[in-house]
Amino acid sequence: MTMLVSAGLSVAGLGLTAAYADAQPRHGPLPLDAWPGCPNDHPEGPCRWCPGDPPVQTGNHITNPVVWDESVCHTYWYVYFGQGNVAQNIFEGDTPPPPPPPPPPALINRDNCAQILGIFCPRA
Repeated sequence: MTMLVSAGLSVAGLGLTAAYADAQPRHGPLPLDAWPGCPNDHPEGPCRWCPGDPPVQTGNHITNPVVWDESVCHTYWYVYFGQGNVAQNIFEGDTPPPPPPPPPPALINRDNCAQILGIFCPRA
């Protein structure tokens, strides 16, 4: 009985791992499939919205709405949160801003702490 339960949990764990891996974004802030108006092979943009099209998806249209002239067509891009100019993750225009820089390296030991911060770190 214990062996059967153990095998079942192992198989379930493998399934969860595969599902988790499939749920990860492909690169950056992109939807897993292209939104309406965006090319399937390049879902971050350039995308096109015109009057009569469905609203541009931002993740939350209440707290992060797209604010632009709804009587004309727009070219837009999905960008990292905080880089947009018409919503926090939507940039309208021909060239979106570059991705943000990578995070700084983690402190590993006292030598790294002194190299990065320029001070001695007794508990690093």
